[in-house]
Amino acid sequence: MGPLFGAPLLLVEGDDDYRIWSQVPRHHQINLAVIPCNGEEIKKYQKVLEGIFASLKDKPDKPLGFALLDSDKALPIPSPTNPQTFITFVQLSCHETENLYLSDEVLTTLELDWAQAKEKIVAASPKYGNKEGLLARAAEWDRKTADLKAVINELGEILDDKHVHWTTRVGNCLGRETPGGQLADFLGQEVLAAIWGANQQQ
Repeated sequence: MGPLFGAPLLLVEGDDDYRIWSQVPRHHQINLAVIPCNGEEIKKYQKVLEGIFASLKDKPDKPLGFALLDSDKALPIPSPTNPQTFITFVQLSCHETENLYLSDEVLTTLELDWAQAKEKIVAASPKYGNKEGLLARAAEWDRKTADLKAVINELGEILDDKHVHWTTRVGNCLGRETPGGQLADFLGQEVLAAIWGANQQQ
């Protein structure tokens, strides 16, 4: 358990989220113990961990960990029957993790800006069959709120000439330094304070 060894615990919703966040501590800027959950099961994991820590530890001055949700899900409200004393829910400011890939900071690692990226996506869209329509409308996307899950792998193919998996690109960008700019905006102040702030307080 991360908190028992001095690392904040981070529960994430799925495999792609785990691939991203498990890379972050490898850059030795922050410390995290990442646990993958299966979608809605993140709420069950949080509840179980609350019970375990409540039986082992006194009430902490600050949370021992966080459960990270996409913004397309309702943020649970703490209550006596569903406490968040040890593991607190936090929520991305962008629609979901996939949106981080199109932030300016990640695109810079691909040697692209958004104008160039849009052009590449639209030009390549005819290659992708029933996903052509969605990709062809890239110029209309709000990168923070668009639902990109159905085309995220195609975006990786189109935008990354080196064929690095999109989760690796995002994870490396998050791990190298405290996020700023658009990437910080997509994460949101709540997530920045929870993850990077928790490490600063140790």
